[in-house]
Amino acid sequence: MEKSRREDDVRSARELLITQGLVRASVPASLVAEEIEQSWRRSVSHRVDPGAGPHILGEIDPDSAILRAAGRILDQWQTNLTDSRMTLFLADEDGRIVSRRIVDTQDERALDQANAVEGFDFSEQSLGTNGLGTPIESRGIVFVRGTEHFNDALAQLACAGAPIKHPITGRIVGSLSIASHIDVASPLMVAMVRQAGYQIAEALELMADSRDLELARTYRLFRSSRHPVLVMNSETVMTDLPALAHFDAESHADLWEKLRRHRWDQDELQLELPTLGTEAMVRRLGRAGQDAIFALEFTEQAAAEQVAVAHSQDSAAAPAGGVAPDSVTSRRTRPTPYGDVQRQLTASADVDGIIRVVGGPGTGKRHQASTWLRRHTSQEPEIVAARDLAADDAVRARGEAALREGRGIVVVGGDDLSDDLRERLGDFAMMPRPGVPAGARIILAERTSDAEKNGADAAPAAVRVPSLAELREELPDIVRAVAADLFPGAPALRFSPAALQCLLAWRWPGNVTELTRLLTDLPYPVRSGLIQTKDLPAPMRQTAWSSLSRYEQAERETIEGALREAGGNKARAAKILGIGRTTLYRKMRALKINADERMIAPGP
Repeated sequence: MEKSRREDDVRSARELLITQGLVRASVPASLVAEEIEQSWRRSVSHRVDPGAGPHILGEIDPDSAILRAAGRILDQWQTNLTDSRMTLFLADEDGRIVSRRIVDTQDERALDQANAVEGFDFSEQSLGTNGLGTPIESRGIVFVRGTEHFNDALAQLACAGAPIKHPITGRIVGSLSIASHIDVASPLMVAMVRQAGYQIAEALELMADSRDLELARTYRLFRSSRHPVLVMNSETVMTDLPALAHFDAESHADLWEKLRRHRWDQDELQLELPTLGTEAMVRRLGRAGQDAIFALEFTEQAAAEQVAVAHSQDSAAAPAGGVAPDSVTSRRTRPTPYGDVQRQLTASADVDGIIRVVGGPGTGKRHQASTWLRRHTSQEPEIVAARDLAADDAVRARGEAALREGRGIVVVGGDDLSDDLRERLGDFAMMPRPGVPAGARIILAERTSDAEKNGADAAPAAVRVPSLAELREELPDIVRAVAADLFPGAPALRFSPAALQCLLAWRWPGNVTELTRLLTDLPYPVRSGLIQTKDLPAPMRQTAWSSLSRYEQAERETIEGALREAGGNKARAAKILGIGRTTLYRKMRALKINADERMIAPGP
């Protein structure tokens, strides 16, 4: 009776938390453990339905690290528990069951009915408080009994669960649970799951890639420094908490690209990192290529005002696409090249006559000219094509009207103008116009090569818009500005470090126009999530394969072709290739196909 009454009290407390809300409802401290109440509250905040069952997350990788590490250990524990009615569950970092070991077959039907089966999602966000998902969220041992489970279908189970922490990275890579019927549950289950979890972690350490072990040893060597420290190789970053103030996915890609391109005559380098607002002593350790390790000791703390300072009016001018000056923030305190363009335009306006803006195709000449006119006249400028201006009297009349109204004109393709028309425009630009703002001018947008031919007799000197290849360090800001204009009101785009490094390493022959086309071609589900290397055009992705041998690149292309033919189904792709599914998973992992992303390796 006492047991039944406690179960009723626990169920009532959980239901009150759901119905009354997190603020109004309270749970008696003597009723459930603190970690159970906290898990209930997280489950309510995630709007978990206690009556809904788990769903399938998809295929399980039979060759995953956690399964390879845990297989022999689960075999041993299954044998040791032969005379019990306990079941072993192993979940990956997403809370998906990847292995189930039933000791007594009489429990199989009940577990099947609760969908406690391989492939089903037992994360806390999906199912609420349970012995697999809750250890991952709480990062600690839990013992969930009966109605303490958030999901009603698990009310007849008792589950002791432990998170599995990777011994090298410290990241939670999965969880282990020992479950039984509530009537035969024992507190010893907690000690058993703790011991089994330790054993799996030890197995993961023995399996660890030698590069990760070397990275961990390097981190232990440097972390005693009085400065924030970060060490990284092409796959992994290890850092202490103070260094996180300097680092994110964007700065990871930017920094790795800078170190990759540096010509290392010595193994130490004092590096100024304006994008991070600090300086660092960088040491290169290990070998070249994918085995290179860099250790960074941040020697100068970033000033608070440097971490997120808004662009000034001059430095905020965006590339082609037209974004409001103060809609982009930057860590940089130095002016950006586009800010320099705007200042040069202002300086050119001190001399009467035509202002010339030159640059390669797609660099954003028209946008920079329009931005300057808009700012100095508070009106929208008239945009005309040079060939129309030369051939159409109505277009010329419209341009002259724009100048009289104080709006200014941008002549696109100014290099196509005849000498006669250029001279006439120059004369018109120099005519005094009482009452018209001084900023109302004629700006010719010309290609760099043509402008250089005509530049000898030009006065003043042309304002040059740099190419994207010259603006690698500014590229993340430019991407944000273009995306903000293309997708107004949408969340900022998020790139994985490897994908962002592909952008930084790309040559950008089409400049901002090419970048605009790239972002526009991204489908909405990709734009609203994390953009990875697989979402980028194939030629751009190819830069990330540079560290693969010719044979490995050919093998990668063959496997990707089979996956496309199989519609992404790995079992069918393995049949097409004539290899086993486990072999396919192993090759995909080695060649960084789909699941993992590869940073471009530095040279020797």
